[in-house]
Amino acid sequence: SHWCVSPHPPATMPDTGDQIATAFATKLAGLNATSQSIETLSHWCVFHRKRAKSLVPVWQKELRSAPGKRKLSFLYLANDVLQNSRKKGPEWIEALWPKMEWGMKHVIRGVSDTKTKESCAKLVKVWQERRIFGSRSLGGWLDAGADAGEDAADAAVAADAAPAPAPMVARRKEERLSVIPAALTGAHAALAKALEAVTKAICVLVAAEKTCATDLTSDLFADGFVENAPDPEHAKRKLQAAESALSKRREALEETVRLRQEAASLAKEVANALETAAKTESDALEESTGVVVQIATLRMKATRVAAAAMAVAAAREAGGTNKSKPGLESVPVVAAVAPPAAVPMEEEYVPEGDEYVPEEVVAEDGAAAPAPDLAALLAESAANPEVLAQALAALPEEQREVFEAQLREAGVM
Repeated sequence: SHWCVSPHPPATMPDTGDQIATAFATKLAGLNATSQSIETLSHWCVFHRKRAKSLVPVWQKELRSAPGKRKLSFLYLANDVLQNSRKKGPEWIEALWPKMEWGMKHVIRGVSDTKTKESCAKLVKVWQERRIFGSRSLGGWLDAGADAGEDAADAAVAADAAPAPAPMVARRKEERLSVIPAALTGAHAALAKALEAVTKAICVLVAAEKTCATDLTSDLFADGFVENAPDPEHAKRKLQAAESALSKRREALEETVRLRQEAASLAKEVANALETAAKTESDALEESTGVVVQIATLRMKATRVAAAAMAVAAAREAGGTNKSKPGLESVPVVAAVAPPAAVPMEEEYVPEGDEYVPEEVVAEDGAAAPAPDLAALLAESAANPEVLAQALAALPEEQREVFEAQLREAGVM
């Protein structure tokens, strides 16, 4: 297949809940244990915190289906989101709370190495000490014994993802396929037809069993039934009916045996083909994880470059407005668009117990600190989202709103 790239970018469409959920699932598929991967997705989650309630089931579903070696990354992501979003609102804390005990036990049950279990214990300790969930108790979260309660929790997750069962009447109707769906071809269509034939043969067998139960009675085998019958003709008709019922039952049994064996053979063929295809696609999915990370890294670089260009434009506009204020003179364009430093090698994400909390800068006499250098902040913000927030805060309100709208359109915020 060939990748087709349109020369014209598609029109910007408003994000819907389904689109955001799908995007979240895609991002989770590329999640790994590096700081860049976890913190980048964490910032995205904090930005979409108003949709936390609808995104948590996606996180839970993807965690449940993730390979064992990737499950801990989902807890690291939850930790980063919980600690960074609580200053902005309780949406993620309230949405994750009902699922976190299950998630912790699910990860512990899914791995056997001591390092992962120690990491889980450290997360629980940090959440308790920092009272991430307030006064709620986290007792028993690390007790991941396979008991009925936890099995029921896993079953509940599976049930959430499974479609609701069809009504009995609808199921019975679907069991008899008068027309094979066009989507089924080859062995799949043959298996569907074979299963339909088995269902019909079973109905015939059930009817034959009922006839046998009526006509093949125990009195026919009693000693002297024929010799001592008061009406020999009636005895003959009873025996003929029993013989006919038994013959039909045998025919029905032979047919169901034949059809079941045929369906079983086709089912094995289909199952083998599905397992082979699933293995191939699973390998392809695992291989694509690295590509997802590479694309995400390139997108982040492109975002920084776009932010730098926008920062330069905003700095030029602010230069004329804010020259009367000390410390807000514009800086040369070259300084604002200086090439970024080499990206260091990615390190494994290590959740820390001490959370960074920015503090307001106050002068020694209690007065507010002098206004920041707006142009310098905008230049530095190209590589640092926190500096970008400081630069936005220094802009006049009207100009800040316009600049924030441009950043959102560019995907920076």
